[in-house]
Amino acid sequence: MDYEEEEVEEIEASTHIQYSRRELLLNEMLEATEASRRAARLVHNIVENNPEKMFVDKDGKIVINGSLATYRVDMNGFHNKMNNPFDYSSFDQVEVHPKGILSEKFQTACVQVQMHASMPAYDLLGAYLLGLMNDEHTWLEENMTPLRRALYSMYGLRMSPLTKSLSEHLYLRHKGQFDTKNDRLTFNGTNGWKWRLSFGNPLARGFKIEYQKPRQDWWNHMFDDHSVETTDHYTMSHFFDIVEHLSQSPALLRQAAEWNTDPIFVRKVASDYPPLARDLISRIEAEDYDPSEIYSFYDEPIDSNDAIQISFLDDQIRSMILA
Repeated sequence: MDYEEEEVEEIEASTHIQYSRRELLLNEMLEATEASRRAARLVHNIVENNPEKMFVDKDGKIVINGSLATYRVDMNGFHNKMNNPFDYSSFDQVEVHPKGILSEKFQTACVQVQMHASMPAYDLLGAYLLGLMNDEHTWLEENMTPLRRALYSMYGLRMSPLTKSLSEHLYLRHKGQFDTKNDRLTFNGTNGWKWRLSFGNPLARGFKIEYQKPRQDWWNHMFDDHSVETTDHYTMSHFFDIVEHLSQSPALLRQAAEWNTDPIFVRKVASDYPPLARDLISRIEAEDYDPSEIYSFYDEPIDSNDAIQISFLDDQIRSMILA
């Protein structure tokens, strides 16, 4: 160690330097504590200033009446995290109840709030509460998928507090039109196609799916109950995923690998859409092709009945392209 290094170490260890650094550390901790106190007061004011929207129940949980649903936030996990930063429990699981009701059978959702590194914890809580109170705006944000799924699971597509906001969203994003009288949703796909989902059959687990091609004034049948007639691929497993997937079809399907879409759905489309059929023919004519060896998105072989249906659709595609 040379003289300069030794001198630096002596300065680093000097009483004056160490005292200054301890005081700086203390001030930083006190400032953080004071910021949390101010943020906690903000949370109190938010609840106090919204007496028709926010309540505290006998267990200390905050109950929030949003525009779409009623929420209950368990504060214990949040307080534990404030008391012990190494406790990773938090208030990410919120109870989701029908609007104006606290039901014994409720949904849960992990609601995420956009935060910044310098945001005090109670500021985060304040944003969380306001986000739930203004759910008609926040539920469609990109990071709110769990809340969307919870609201849909609770209400479905029947008339509910969700209907107006959902209708506006689907119209703006997909030119979607709800026909509540006939329990149908119609929206645009690509290449001039339109899609129609019917959801009024109480015996069906899923949707009736129909499509309309350019210059057609009639609807073509695809599935009576998509949940039973497809392979449970994730793109066909939930309402929002289905609408998003269909809205990008048939164009999306021309670039999709086998695992990117439902194998029955893509062949159903191809059987009435020659450009897609031509894209698929090399795949189904390959020497090593076997429908029974198609794997689902979950890396499991598809059901034998699904493989039979795929073979039938493959033959239709061959007849169209190779005839």
